[in-house]
Amino acid sequence: MAVRTPVYYDGTDIREVSSSDITKIKNRCVYLWGGSRSVNLSVVGSSGNLRRMVDHRDTASGVTNHVSSFQNPGGTTDRGASTTYDRINQSTADGGAGDPGDANNRKYPLFLNSGNLQAMSKQDMLDTFISPAIDILVDGNDRDGTYRIHTGTSLGSHTLISSTPVFIDQRFNTAFHGLGAGGSKTAELLPASTDQPTTITNYYLHRTNQGVYDGTPTFNIPLFLRTDDDIQTYTQSAIDSILSDLIDWATSSQTGYRIRYEVQGSGVDGASYAGNQRGSAMTDTTLNSSAVVNDQDGGDTYRSQRFPAGGSETETTYTLKIRKE
Repeated sequence: MAVRTPVYYDGTDIREVSSSDITKIKNRCVYLWGGSRSVNLSVVGSSGNLRRMVDHRDTASGVTNHVSSFQNPGGTTDRGASTTYDRINQSTADGGAGDPGDANNRKYPLFLNSGNLQAMSKQDMLDTFISPAIDILVDGNDRDGTYRIHTGTSLGSHTLISSTPVFIDQRFNTAFHGLGAGGSKTAELLPASTDQPTTITNYYLHRTNQGVYDGTPTFNIPLFLRTDDDIQTYTQSAIDSILSDLIDWATSSQTGYRIRYEVQGSGVDGASYAGNQRGSAMTDTTLNSSAVVNDQDGGDTYRSQRFPAGGSETETTYTLKIRKE
């Protein structure tokens, strides 16, 4: 690993940039990546390539019928119904022309090596600026161009990717019977469907807008060696292009620098992945008890059915994770 300190011209002499300038250049990389985003997430109808999530619901028992009395119905079925959500799709696209390279060893900023000016190598650039910038992008905070989960369709400094939720937590609709845990009543409700879902929470995919982290850092722009062997200061657009090409190429395809997302599950549908959580956790919840409804139709038709009731319990907690790999 070779971390270098580039040089700049202060109007009088050639000097090394400060540690503050190094930090600002890393921040500039974050900002530039936020605009190009060589790793993107989208919302699709089905068959997305991130791990699927499953919403479970408890279901009611079958109906008992008797000619003279109410019978004890069977129990409810824990997680008796489910819906699978595989709506998040990940894609990578290097916006530049692939490997930026440096055929003549002049492309990248100059630094002092034993008193002599020398151009940084591509690996020097990765070690000094790009890898630390990627560490910022994947730290789990709202960084430019990264994606996160939110429970609403509006979130400040973010762009909603789709009004279609990527996950929906549903439970049996207890408003149907209006009973608490362990309750019972007689009502004209039976026979009833065993699966009666109601939406508890919708979860949506958002992207953090470019410029949220640090879009306009001011730093001393380094020098480079021209093809005629003269020394010149980069223009802002030129150094931006170099940094953007490098971070796009690295994050899209280079082992050790790639940015990737995955969906982790903790609980019934567990699966663990490295990385940091982005945004709200997505919970799959069910109910923790049951209640009985009795229904007498006429003189000799006694029906009973048991329904999910009570408070919520979490089956699986899903999180969108971002990592550097």
